[in-house]
Amino acid sequence: MSRTPDTATVQTDLVPATLQLLQQSAPFQLAQQLQPSLEGITFGIGGSLLLLELGLLNTARDLDLVCSLADFPRLKAALAASLTPVEVPPHPQYQSEAFARFVSTEGVEVDVMAGIRVQQAQQLRCWQFQPGRLEWRHQLPWMLADDWLVLYQLFQRPERVQLLQRFLAQC
Repeated sequence: MSRTPDTATVQTDLVPATLQLLQQSAPFQLAQQLQPSLEGITFGIGGSLLLLELGLLNTARDLDLVCSLADFPRLKAALAASLTPVEVPPHPQYQSEAFARFVSTEGVEVDVMAGIRVQQAQQLRCWQFQPGRLEWRHQLPWMLADDWLVLYQLFQRPERVQLLQRFLAQC
């Protein structure tokens, strides 16, 4: 991850139980393993692993990485060097400009997306990754909860939207 002047390094005060859940999470362990090979590529971690890191979930089901369209080919190639690509059929609702899925030998799925686009009620809604909106915690680049609130609204995930709304109201 290239650090830009706008990229913040943030320390969070995780309660010990949350930190333990995070450290035991297979997606988190995979992210830590992959990080050295992704040096110089700007991306952020989001999805269920972000919610686990924020203390909002007890488990993470996969590793979601978001990047710019410019960085997508490099990120995809770097992941392909150590993970197995998984063929993903086109989806009628999720129509991101770039998407790839991988699986680790331990069975952890990694979704990589850029130029996020979602079809909603005959309208294509778009969201672009902003590298300056990352925070470094646990030596990893995390996306902002605000951004995933918007993404979960786009993805029509009301339970996750409510979790993040409550979290952000407390901040």
